[in-house]
Amino acid sequence: MNKVYALLALLAITVFNACEKGDIEHESRFEQSYKAWLNFKASSGNNYRYEVSGATWTGSSWLTTITVKEGKVVQRDFRYEVFNDIRRPDEGWVSASLDDLLNGLGFTAEEFLEHEGSSFHEGLQWTETAIELGVHESSPASPIQTLDEIYETARTVWLKKRDDAQISFDAKNDGLISSAGFVPNGCMDDCFSGIAIRSIEAID
Repeated sequence: MNKVYALLALLAITVFNACEKGDIEHESRFEQSYKAWLNFKASSGNNYRYEVSGATWTGSSWLTTITVKEGKVVQRDFRYEVFNDIRRPDEGWVSASLDDLLNGLGFTAEEFLEHEGSSFHEGLQWTETAIELGVHESSPASPIQTLDEIYETARTVWLKKRDDAQISFDAKNDGLISSAGFVPNGCMDDCFSGIAIRSIEAID
């Protein structure tokens, strides 16, 4: 099986290098990371888990965990680490006061349940399995995508050269992508378009 992945990796490098050069920022470091990704994909059998972090300037942060088996997303986990300056209790969000969480949001727990069909606590942390992927449409969770898709989006969108933005790329996950995206010039708050990957690990 690893020989098959190695052959596919070689083919992918050939096709990738055939693309037009010079149309993305941080091209050399990106290509090095892309090759590291192909090696990781081959050695792991395309079975891995990665964590994506997100945050807003208003005092919320969250973590999305994507699990991939044989190149397909099979699970997505999400949880707020901080919600409107309230940190997730060690016991989980179910132990947090609803009054505190809803303060300033303009609705009650009953109104939220009626509108969303689920409790407010459930929106703060959840798991989607293979048959449920995508049901949490209004969540800030990271999209359902493989690392192959993330590298392709980085190459064609996030790192594409542009004159009106600052573009960044990092590969701090043992050479694999950790951050890629851009911030429009002059923008001050929540302007980053891209991805921040906290960790990547192979799984059985």
